Amino acid sequence: MEKNNFKATIDSGKNYWCTWASQGYVGKNKIYGKETSRRFFDGNNGGRDVIDEEHVFGEGGFADQFPDLRGDLFFVFDDGWDVPYDAPTSPDISAFGSVIPNAERFPSFPGTPAERLKGLNDKLIEKGWKGLGLWISPTLTGEDFHKDFSTHRELHEEYWKERALWCKYAGVHFWKVDWGAHGNAGLEGIVPYRKMMSDVAKKCFPELIIEHSTCTAPVNGVFGDESKFRYADMDGFKDRGRELCEFSDVFRTYDVTDDMLCDTTTLDRVSYFLPFSKCVVNCEDTLYIGAALGCSVGIMRSSYGKNWMKVNSKLDEVTATVKWQRFAPSFVGGEFNMSDDILVDSMYFGPYDSWAKEAKNRVVDQAAAAVMARNTELPTVVREDKMPFVIASMNPTGVYSVAAIKRRQFVDDTTPPTVSCNVGNAERIGVFGDFKQIDFKFENAPVKMFVQNIIRGEESALDINNYLNGSVVTVSCELLDKFNTVCDISDNAVMFRFEF
Repeated sequence: MEKNNFKATIDSGKNYWCTWASQGYVGKNKIYGKETSRRFFDGNNGGRDVIDEEHVFGEGGFADQFPDLRGDLFFVFDDGWDVPYDAPTSPDISAFGSVIPNAERFPSFPGTPAERLKGLNDKLIEKGWKGLGLWISPTLTGEDFHKDFSTHRELHEEYWKERALWCKYAGVHFWKVDWGAHGNAGLEGIVPYRKMMSDVAKKCFPELIIEHSTCTAPVNGVFGDESKFRYADMDGFKDRGRELCEFSDVFRTYDVTDDMLCDTTTLDRVSYFLPFSKCVVNCEDTLYIGAALGCSVGIMRSSYGKNWMKVNSKLDEVTATVKWQRFAPSFVGGEFNMSDDILVDSMYFGPYDSWAKEAKNRVVDQAAAAVMARNTELPTVVREDKMPFVIASMNPTGVYSVAAIKRRQFVDDTTPPTVSCNVGNAERIGVFGDFKQIDFKFENAPVKMFVQNIIRGEESALDINNYLNGSVVTVSCELLDKFNTVCDISDNAVMFRFEF
C-alpha cells in the first residue's frame, strides 16, 4: 500500500453546496409536470434551463437552502449559468467557458462581467453564504472539442488571466473546473491545460481555490471478480487524477450513482487518491465519508424532490457533516491504511437508474476495502455478514472520527459492527452511523465524559465510571440510540467530549 510521507495538515474551507441535482429535479418537473415520478436519467432533465435568477434567488429558491450552515459553504452555480437557454452540448459546445453571467438568466445584475459577478457574489453573501463558486468549463468561448491549445498558448493564458482577475474583483473564491473542450476523457492535453489554467489564475489571484476533476463513469468498472479490486478503472480517470492531484487545490472524485452504489464507489476512489494526493480530496455528496476521513464535500442533496432521490430525505447528514468539520476540517497528507478484507456490493441498474451506458440494464458490482483509516491505526472490527464499511481518521486538530457506512445493497439490513479504536488522547470523538459497540482505547484514562447529538442536541454529562475500564471507554448501541435525534432518515451522528 502506497503511503504519504508528508505530515497531515489542515486545509479547510473548501466545502460547498452545488445546484446541479436541484437543477435536474426542477428542470424535470418543468418538462413532465409537478412532482414527476420519472427517473432523473432518461436523457432529458432540463437542468441547464433552471439555473437562473428566478430559481436561485426567488422565494423558496436554491439560495434559501440550509440557513444555519450557509456561512460554512460556497454556493456553486453549476453547469449552465453562463450560457444561453437551450445551449447545445454536442457536438457544438462553443457557448461554454465564457465565465460571464448570462444576461437573460440574470437580468438584475448588469455591468461589466466583473461587476455582474460581484453583484451575484454580494447577493449570496447577503443571504448568508460564504460566497459564490462557479462551475467552469475549460473551454474558450467559440471552441469545439477538437481545438489544440498548444499552438495558441498565449491566447489561452490571457483568456484565463482575464477571468481570474474578474473573479478577484468580484470576490469569487471558488472554481469547480469540469467537462469542456479540455476536460473530457480520452483527449490529449487535458492535464497540461488544467495546469496552465491553475498556474495563470493563481499567479494573479493566489486566494482562488481551484477544484479539478475530469469526466468518468459513475462506477469504477463493471466487474464481478474481487481480484479486480483496487480501482478497476474504466477510462484512465485514475491516471489523470493522479496528475491533477499534484497541482490542484481540490481534486473531486466525481459523479457516482446517487443513492445506489455511491458509497462503495467513492470509498474505492478515495482509497486510491488519498495515499498520494497533495491536495484536498472532495468526496462529493457521500457526506459521512467526508466527515470521517477528512475530505471536503460537494453537497448536492436538498429539500427539492424528496420523493425522487432518497438522499434528499437525509438532510440531517448535511448538518452533522458541516458542524463536525468545524472541529475536524478537511486535511492533506497523513498515512492511509486499509484492510485486505474487501466488501463487494451488487445492484441491478434499470434503463433510467444512471446516465452511464456501462451501468444500464445489468447487475453492477462495486468493491472497496472493509476498513480504512487515515492518519491513525486501522480500527479492529469483528467480521460479520452484511457488515458495513468502517472508516476512521485522526484529524491534525487532535479530533478522532469513526463511521459505519451502510451497504446500499442491503441498506436496511446492514449489521451494526463491534469496533475497537485507538484514539490517543482525543478530547473529541465523532461517531457516525450505527454500531453495536465501540471501545475507545485512550493513552491516558479520561476523568470526565460528555455526549451530544451533533445535529441538534445539547451536551450532557455522563458518569464516566459507568463506561470506563482502565483507559478503555465502552460505548453501547443503547447509548448511541439515546442521543439519536435525527428528524429524517439520516444516519445517526453523535459527539463525545472527554477531559483528562
